[in-house]
Amino acid sequence: MAEAQGQKEGPSNIENAFISSIDGQNSVDISSGIVNLKYYESILQDGVMGSVVFADAGNSVKGKTVMEGLPLTGSEIIQLKMTDNNDVELKQTMVVTNPTPISEESNKTLVVCSLVSEAYAKNDNTSIFERFDGKISDHVEKILTDNNYLATAKGLDVEITSNNLSEFGLRRKPYFMLNSFAKKSVPDGGLGNVAGYFFFETSEKMVFKSIDSLFDKEKNKPKRSIIYNESTSKGRKLSDIMNGGRGKDGTPAGYDYKAMTYDRVTTDAVKRNNMGANSTATITFNPFTQDFKRTVLFSSSIETQESKGEIKEPLATAGLDLPAFNPNLVKEFARTTISLFDVGTFDDEPSASNESDFEVEDILNQSIMRYNQMFATKVNITIAGDFELHAGDLVFFDAPSPQADTKNDEVDRQSGGLYIIASLCHFISPERTLTKLTLIRDSFGRDGNHTLRD
Repeated sequence: MAEAQGQKEGPSNIENAFISSIDGQNSVDISSGIVNLKYYESILQDGVMGSVVFADAGNSVKGKTVMEGLPLTGSEIIQLKMTDNNDVELKQTMVVTNPTPISEESNKTLVVCSLVSEAYAKNDNTSIFERFDGKISDHVEKILTDNNYLATAKGLDVEITSNNLSEFGLRRKPYFMLNSFAKKSVPDGGLGNVAGYFFFETSEKMVFKSIDSLFDKEKNKPKRSIIYNESTSKGRKLSDIMNGGRGKDGTPAGYDYKAMTYDRVTTDAVKRNNMGANSTATITFNPFTQDFKRTVLFSSSIETQESKGEIKEPLATAGLDLPAFNPNLVKEFARTTISLFDVGTFDDEPSASNESDFEVEDILNQSIMRYNQMFATKVNITIAGDFELHAGDLVFFDAPSPQADTKNDEVDRQSGGLYIIASLCHFISPERTLTKLTLIRDSFGRDGNHTLRD
């Protein structure tokens, strides 16, 4: 991992941006004409995306513009290569979707192109028919690498699942299947309390990882320590707390760099509860045995008469405690899932046909609860361009404790600590390079130390 020596806001180096014609006969490098380029990653987004605005002048391809000479009509391959101001390289092959002229002058035209990953473009033209049996993680790897499906050339970061699942493709799309598998998966060695995975793509790899692994600082090493403060001169409080001094830009010792902007959002607790963050119920019916069953689950932040005495797998959380919710407001479960057991579909022996292939009450409801817990707090920050960061990375973030003194330097021990990068956007222009991060966490309380990351 490259050492972050204090990021610089200046422009990055776009080394090339080659667009190849659909027939492969022509190609052109538009890097010198790029006005701005945006690149996106998100744990809630199946593939990487982007957009590029460039000046399309004459004599680009056989004496003509790119739009006419290539020609540029959509579905062309674009190969991007750029480096940030710490010489970290970002390379990505993407697909142009809808090139659109947005302004025209006598000698040039401004063109904006939306970009998607190759896997994203293949998804809509690929259907899955076959039956899958065995571990879910094996199904995921096959869909990602098989030549009949996404056939990605990127590396894979697929966390092994502990549970098996049999399922027919039924002509569904690869991304639909992958996201369906994600909410039915349990990490190896885990119980139902830690159910739930995410599937997403970064510039380097395809990722299928459990929520708890993303929050686990042993499995997902924090990549950066970032602070937001308004002090540029040597202060006392924060440096006393952190037992260090300051850099030239006012960055306290132990942090990689300062955030340029900061905005914290706390989600609506009542709405989050209604979505199942604190309590869920499953109503299941077995058509083979005619059994009707209701299973109620409560999070560790709520103790009710029904949840007392339950033994649950410990959660890996970013902070010290999950958000508390007033138990007097919980009269019953907040969200209900109704499911008909899939019994006998995959069994060769009639005697086994009364067993369900998927434990809905133990896995699906726990994953619903965990998905809604992890967005308890959201922080938006802007930093100087840092291409080493990716969606799904852990970072340590601190901000001043809200006080009357706007130059206050004491860290907020309620909101500070570890966060997952839920999404990022690299903005690149000839004048500057910025990275905007949306950070999320499932809990409150500053757990750990910003200087201890290895």
